[in-house]
This record gives sequence, structure tokens and C-alpha cells, in this order.
Amino acid sequence: MIYAFRVGASSVAFQSRLLESEAATEIAVGPTRMASFGTATGRTLWQRFVQPIQRITDNTNVNIVKMGEDLVALTEGDRQMRIDARSLRALGPVSYTRDELKGAIAGAHPQFDFEHERVVNFATSFGAKGIVSIYEHGLGERSRKLVGSWRTRRVPYIHSFGLTKAHAIIIAHPLVVDPLDMLWSNRGYIDHFAWRPQEGTRLVVMDRTSGALGEYETDPLFVFHTVNAFERDGETVLDLLAYPNASIMEELRVDRMVATLPDLRPSLVRLVMRPGRRRAEREKLSDAGFEFPSINYRRVSGKDYRFVWGAADGPQADGGYASSVVKVDVRTGASSAFSDGQRIYGEPVFVARPGSTDEDDGVLLSVGSSQHAETSALAIIDAKTMQLLASAEVPNAIPLGFHGSFISQQG
Repeated sequence: MIYAFRVGASSVAFQSRLLESEAATEIAVGPTRMASFGTATGRTLWQRFVQPIQRITDNTNVNIVKMGEDLVALTEGDRQMRIDARSLRALGPVSYTRDELKGAIAGAHPQFDFEHERVVNFATSFGAKGIVSIYEHGLGERSRKLVGSWRTRRVPYIHSFGLTKAHAIIIAHPLVVDPLDMLWSNRGYIDHFAWRPQEGTRLVVMDRTSGALGEYETDPLFVFHTVNAFERDGETVLDLLAYPNASIMEELRVDRMVATLPDLRPSLVRLVMRPGRRRAEREKLSDAGFEFPSINYRRVSGKDYRFVWGAADGPQADGGYASSVVKVDVRTGASSAFSDGQRIYGEPVFVARPGSTDEDDGVLLSVGSSQHAETSALAIIDAKTMQLLASAEVPNAIPLGFHGSFISQQG
């Protein structure tokens, strides 16, 4: 489901629409034959024989971003969907010119280089070996330029990556798959991956100009989301949200969540990579655990920064489930939070105040679903003080999603 809150001068309107896709058409009449994240496909033996590698779903339900004039919905797949901003109708897949990335699984977390007006993303290809590529293109262009590629015998599951002015950083944690294990399979995509902590975590740093690779090591960890990355005195710094292992993957299965909601409070960790040292230095930046990080992206992405916000959702000792929107000062570790005590909140999207000079001068937009009633609300929170400024309630339960964007009327 694609949904939008349209904020006017004195009112807020809510709109939603089921995404029109090939996957939705298939599911309406029976099991889909396309691979999705954790659902087995309904392919017959003959279909598996003639198409050894599963087709990836076009149910682009992970993120929605503005690329030039296009509003684009994304998942981890080989297709991205253009969305009409007014009606929320799907306009069909984004059409890229034919390139060597055709058929590759692109990430749902593209990064933006605002200085050069570029979109930067990664894409994974499976063959006898795995290839993780970094590509770029202009905001309004649909011709992907390959920056460089990293080849590996076992391919890590990658959800996001780090980006600085000079480098892209691939996190090769030890949740990995041998590409040959995917041949003729009917399993969900993530069910092919195995946790191999003995292999540790590799950090692959790619030069954005030459494509040259450097590699560093750290202890085993599992990562969905990076927070920010930047260069400092010859070092490459990567901040991310680290789980000790990949057990969160099991917690996120629907049958598990019916019984117990997952603990979405990984640690905020800084990894510092220094030339001439194989091992990255690791530091925990705060005791506050949270997911779905947000920063003042246009201002501080790829630069040294101070503040990050996120959603801290997890079970409590009394058997309840608590949710708050948190703010962390990465320089001091201090944190503050907002909670209304009854809604489960998702990703807080930071929107800077026009003309602001302080990094935290703006608001957070976060959608919360009630634990006790069939209602939801958009909370508007002061990003500096973490006080609720306003909310817009919707008289139905909005399923919690993953990521979204604020798009101003001026673009």
C-alpha cells in the first residue's frame, strides 16, 4: 500500500492506494511465482527447470523517494516503480537504458550526492560468484554509470550502504549465500542465507572515482541500516545500527510477530577505517537502541554530524510493548525521546525548518499505529525539544511500513 499525508495550511488529508503490480495480479488469483523476501513461491517443477533463478517481485514496498521529476517506489529487486504523486497510481517500472546491471537486484536505499546532483546505489548479481556493484546516475537520468564492482564467493545480504564524498562502503556481514544455492529454488529470498559468524564482518570501501577497492575487518554483526559516513583526517568513518547476530530475521516473520513483536533496538556503533590498518576500530556511541535512523540528510549526509533520530520499539519486562521516537547526540551519547504511551511509531522523517542554521532545527514526521484501537496518527514532533507539536489521526489502522519521504510543494 502506498499512502500519503497531504499537509496544508490548516488541514491534513490522508490518501492510500494498493500498489498495482504484477505480483498483486498474481496473488489475486493464486500464489505468486515471483520471489519475495520471506515467502516461498508457487512455481511448479517445470517452471523451476526452465527458469533456474527466480524472478524477483515488483511489489515495491520498502521505500519511496523523489528522483528528478519521478516519484519512485522501491524494494530489493530488479524493478523500481514510478508512482503518480497526485493519484498514487503506479505508472509502470522505471526504464533504464540497457546496461550490464540489467537483472541485478538493486538496493531500496539509494543515496543522494546533492553537490553533484547524483543518485548512488548498489546492485547485486548472482552467477558462479556474486557481484556487488556501485552505480550512479543524474537525478533525472535513467542511464546508470558503473562505478566499480566487488566479487565474492559468498554474497552478503545487504540492505543499505555508506556513502562519503570519496567512497561507497559495502557492509559484508556474515549473513551470506553461495549463489549456486539459489538455482531451481522455491524458497523465499532470505531463506537461502546462512549466519556464519566465524567469518567476521568485512567492510569493502570503493573509490567513487576509480572503483578501486580497500577492505577492512571487524567482529561479526548484522546491519539493516547505516546512519551516516564521512571522511576525517584520512580516515573513513561509518556509523550504523548493529545487531549482535541475524536472529532479527526470524523475529520479523509474520507468524512470529503474531505471537511476539520484534525487538527493534540495535546499538548505534561507529566503525573507523584507517589506511594501513586491516582492522576497523569499533565504538558504541550511545546506550539508546533504535531502528529506522534519520538525519538532517540534505545538510549533513557524507559529513561529520551531531544528531540522529530513530524509532525505539521493543518488548518490556512487564510483557508490554513500548515505542518511542528518540534523538541521540552522537558526540556525547546523550538521548531524549517522545512517546504517547499507546502507539507504535515507525521511521521519523526529518524536515528542516526553511532558513534554519542549527542541525536539529526542524520537525520529525512519524506514523504511529495504536495498540488498543483501529486508529493511526501522523505525529509532528519538534526535532530539537522532542515535544509533540501536532498530530493528524486516521480512523483506521495503517500497517507499519519501512521508509518514506517528505516532498515539499516546491519540489
